Parts: sequence; C-alpha cells; structure tokens
Amino acid sequence: MITAMIFDWARRAPERTAVVFDGRPLSYRAFADRIAVARGYFARRGCVGEGVAVVAVVNLLDFWILSLALRSLGVTTFALDPSQGQDLPGLADVRLVVTDPVGNWPDLERASAARGWDFLRVSLAGEAASDLDAENLPPGGHILHTSGTTGAYKFVLMNAEIDAVSASCTQAALGLDRQSLVDVFNFGGWTGVGYRFPAATWAVGGCVILRQSGHFHQSLLEPGVSHAVLIPNLLDLVLAAPADAFPCNDALLLAVGGGPMTRAHIDQAKARITPRLYNCLGATETGIFAFTALDSPEDYRWQTIAPGRVIEIVDDHNRPVPTGEIGRVRVGAAGWPDAYMHDEAATRAAFAHGCFYPGDLGVIRADGRLALQGRVTDVINVNGHKLSPAPVEARLREALGVSEVCLVTVQDDGGEEQAHLMIESETPISPARLNPAVRRELADFASVRVHFVASLPRNAMGKVLREGVVAQALQRGTRTT
Repeated sequence: MITAMIFDWARRAPERTAVVFDGRPLSYRAFADRIAVARGYFARRGCVGEGVAVVAVVNLLDFWILSLALRSLGVTTFALDPSQGQDLPGLADVRLVVTDPVGNWPDLERASAARGWDFLRVSLAGEAASDLDAENLPPGGHILHTSGTTGAYKFVLMNAEIDAVSASCTQAALGLDRQSLVDVFNFGGWTGVGYRFPAATWAVGGCVILRQSGHFHQSLLEPGVSHAVLIPNLLDLVLAAPADAFPCNDALLLAVGGGPMTRAHIDQAKARITPRLYNCLGATETGIFAFTALDSPEDYRWQTIAPGRVIEIVDDHNRPVPTGEIGRVRVGAAGWPDAYMHDEAATRAAFAHGCFYPGDLGVIRADGRLALQGRVTDVINVNGHKLSPAPVEARLREALGVSEVCLVTVQDDGGEEQAHLMIESETPISPARLNPAVRRELADFASVRVHFVASLPRNAMGKVLREGVVAQALQRGTRTT
C-alpha cells in the first residue's frame, strides 16, 4: 500500500525529500506526519472502513495527504476533476465528500446533502496524529477516471495489489530508483499519470515534483530532476517559454504520452529540454505497455513494447493474426483491473481472455515492434471505402506543419457519408499547399470538406475527442477540395 511505503521510508530515511511542491521540499518524515494527522482527523470522525470518499481538493499535495490518510483507514477515494465542474460521480457506496477550508466548490455541500452524503470541510490545525499501525485495517482503493475519448468517462478501481503491479511496471519502464526526482507537473489524482507516477516513485524512496503555481516550466529548474512526464498540449506550454527560461538537461528522461507528437515537437523538445525523449503508450486501465526512445525517424511510428508487457494483434474472433498484419490490439492484463465500475457493457467490450482491448488497431513486425493504426471505432467508411484515419492524419499533420488534424465522416442531408478534415490552425493554409496534400492522402474520396479551427475539442489529457469533432464539423463553414 502506498501509505505504508511512505511511512516505511519515513522510518528508514526520514530526511530524504519525498515531495517538492511549488518549489518547497517536504521530507519523508514531514510527509508521513501530515498523513498521520489527517488519519487521526478522519478516524475521530468515524471515517473508517468500507465505502467511497469523494476528495474535492484542487491542491495536489493536500489531495495526496487526505487521500492516503483515508485509504489507510479502509476508505476508497475518488478525486473530483475540477474540469468537470461540480458534477458528483454516479458511484455506488459513496459515504462522504471531503474538501478543504478554502475549496472553491460553492455548490458541493448542497449537492452532497441532496444525495445523502456526509460533507467534511477539512482543517487539520490543532489535530493530533494517528499511528499507521494503530488499527489493523485492509487498505482502501483509489478510483481513476478514464480519458473519455469514447464519449463517456469510465471508472477503474486501483487496490493495493494492483498498485504493486502498477508500480513495478512504471519503475521498470522508466528505470526509477531512490535517486529519482520525477516531475509530474500538475497532473491530477484522477488521471493514470497523476496517480501512478508518484506512487511508483514513493515506492522506491524517490522524490516527486508537483507544480501548480508560477509558470508551468519552472519545475524543470528543480536541481537534479531526473524524469518528467508530459502530454503534447502541455509540452506546447513548456516550449512556449522563453529560450533562456530553463537549460537543456542531458540527464533528464522526458516521457510524452497521451497523443501524437509532431516532428516539430520532437525536434524542439530534444534541442531545448533533453535529448532523452521517449514516447509513452499506455492506458488508464493497464498502465504503460510501450516505451520508445525517439532516436531515429522510424521510432516516431514503431513502438518498443515495455519490459514484461505482452501485446498481441488479433482478428475479430480473438485469434492472433500473422506477423505484419493489421488487427485489434490486446494487452495482457494479469494483475491489472479486469472491469469498469458499474458498467457491465463497457467491461464486456474491453476486458476478455485475461486481456484489455484498448480499442486500437495495430501491427507488430518481425522484430516485435508495434505500430498503431488508429481506433477500431474510428474506421471511416464512405461509399464502401474503409480507411483507418490515424496514419493519414499523422502524414497530413507533418506535411501541413500543423499541431493536429482529425478526419471524420458526417451524414449529409441525403443520408450520405461526407468526409470532413478538421485542421487545427489559427489561419487557413493556402490552396497551393493544402490541395496536393489532401488529394494525395484522400484520393479515393470524391470530395473532402476542409475546416480550419483554432483548437479541436480535447479531454483533460489532451486527447482529441472525435465525437466533439463531429459536432464541431456540423457547426463550421465548409470548403470542398
């Protein structure tokens, strides 16, 4: 359990830094002491045993302190995502909602009362600590949110056993040890990155860097930072900083996941941040399953399967396809979650035969490297012509020099499927550049309607939401090429 590991390191290396939050270090002893005080606060108020607590705390350090204290008392926690507003989760067994004295959630208490849930505005001033070993309680779990790329957020339960598997996987992929200083920026505890990377780091006695104030890139200035994790739209924020805002760090390992990087992303990140740039493929449901050093042009497409992970490409009947053929990706999931909470239909679609099916098409070549070919549900069919859009989008993104491209189809007034190409660009691209690229990639379509938009709809992790893109296409003026 994460709390027990932090307390163990507090006994073994009390002065070792556990967290640097907005530039302020906190030792393992101080971190454990704060968790113990929160534990005493909750225990004295009867927050012990089974059930779910919604933790509505924006401050990431406070979230970890309150969540780990509750989990040590047998309570399962759920981090409320501020980007989702005041919407409370549709989960069974919720018993209370906790927030902090200055939490900016004006309607949360009313909403909690309407559902019959207890509400605690937590203040730890003057509270006494509680020994972690005072009660022999099975630890509670933590509920993660999926990315929502299918149009609906789903929930995945992490328990102590799954935490151990997850930590081992993350440590093996990144090479984490007690000397590691891992920068997770401002990823929240509801995300796989914001939960798993800190947990894996604390398990080996390393240090986690969190930043919520000041400029986003400033956490890269922390002396000795060894690892950092970003998604493409947050990488944009770092690269937008002035050229002298931070030095290039040859020792830093930067993992970027959650979406494709452009060639400009790769070149700028390697020149300005670190030459040790990695592409990270994973899922909330099953952690990292591919981790690729971006050292050559082919590394941009062909992924290296992470240590200990089993990836197979199968057909519609779950039979492995021959090497080099495209099929559905499935990830060996022994020891990982095997269901979504309160969603049997989604569980049946994603979990089977001891594997997780992320919904991707892919191909594995003879040397064992994996290339994704887009989403199973994204395959486009216009007049009988089927196309997986991801490779096309990647080539157009590079050819046009834009941050993102998304190809979708929408039924027109006559019921026919019409291809729409959404291009993320502040200004239109000249027909002399645009038309040859579109015709080269989409020659089999009678026509393609092109839209230029300042930004495509994305989730909190920066992934493009295709359902939102379809709605966006219906609302925009069009140009046919």
